[in-house]
Amino acid sequence: GKSTLLMMIAGLIAPSEGTIVITGEEVRGPRRDVGVVFQSPVLLPWRSVLQNVMFPVELQKLPRERYRRRALELLRMARLDEFARLLPRQLSGGMRQRAAICRALVHDPRILLMDEPFSALDAITRDEMAIELLSIWQAHRKTVIFVTHSIREACLLSDRVLVMGRRPSTIVDETAIALPRPRTIAMTEDEDFNHYVRHLRQAIEASHEG
Repeated sequence: GKSTLLMMIAGLIAPSEGTIVITGEEVRGPRRDVGVVFQSPVLLPWRSVLQNVMFPVELQKLPRERYRRRALELLRMARLDEFARLLPRQLSGGMRQRAAICRALVHDPRILLMDEPFSALDAITRDEMAIELLSIWQAHRKTVIFVTHSIREACLLSDRVLVMGRRPSTIVDETAIALPRPRTIAMTEDEDFNHYVRHLRQAIEASHEG
């Protein structure tokens, strides 16, 4: 349900009922103002990191030099500028996912959709990636819709958390996360943070019981 919802927002799947509206415009097909990051990086193995990041620019026939500068700036922010000429197989899992995030942002989308992008990473790398994402968000302030099964990750990253129940998928809880920014891993030890974790866990458990 959650991944399907992201694909509908991106215009890659048509809803069977109802409509999806972005800034007053109904979604009727694939949108150029949406970037998507999947569970696995899905980088083209024969292209360098920079060439992978530039791929949406080529597909959309955008001004190459202008967006190449943007790609290099994104790689710098993601601490990948020194690896721009390497192939994906020469990078760690976390580095490949950072490259995928840069690729999703290179064409300056209005909305960034992220489908459990850190789920395959170990706990330490996952925390590092969360902080990287927060840093990139702080610089670009895009709307991000982030799917995760981790309550802790949801509380750390989000301004608002929606809990989806079991089939048929419905929204069973909506919680505003009123924690200060910038967010840090140290905040996850605070009582205020864990108040939200407990609340969301209870909402999920209640939806399962129902």
